[in-house]
Amino acid sequence: MMQPQEVSADLAAFIREEAGISEKRAIRSSSVIEEDFGITGDDADNFMDAFSRRFNVQPGDFDLNRYFEMEGFGGLLFFITNWLRKRWGIKKYEKRQPLTVAMLQHAIDLGVWDSQRLMEWDGQRDGE
Repeated sequence: MMQPQEVSADLAAFIREEAGISEKRAIRSSSVIEEDFGITGDDADNFMDAFSRRFNVQPGDFDLNRYFEMEGFGGLLFFITNWLRKRWGIKKYEKRQPLTVAMLQHAIDLGVWDSQRLMEWDGQRDGE
């Protein structure tokens, strides 16, 4: 298992490929996928799907809405989305949680997306 501050070369290469990031730009464990790399909406959905397939990470309790702003949340779509949330019990997050590169690396190490463990681990890492 890697040290918490390390990002595997495979994960860094994957992020560069999927987000179109230059080799000159550093990818740090503290980098936030949405804020630092501009991955959001449908691109975030595609990114996380490709991530789980490439690194064989089981989805566990992963919820895209917990981490990413979705596209098209205006007008009629807003009302439809709220109705669907109520109808199907989809959780609405008042404040999205940042998804860091370190969390991706830790999910690879775990082999499953476990939001609670990843948030606890990421919080411990931030305190170091």
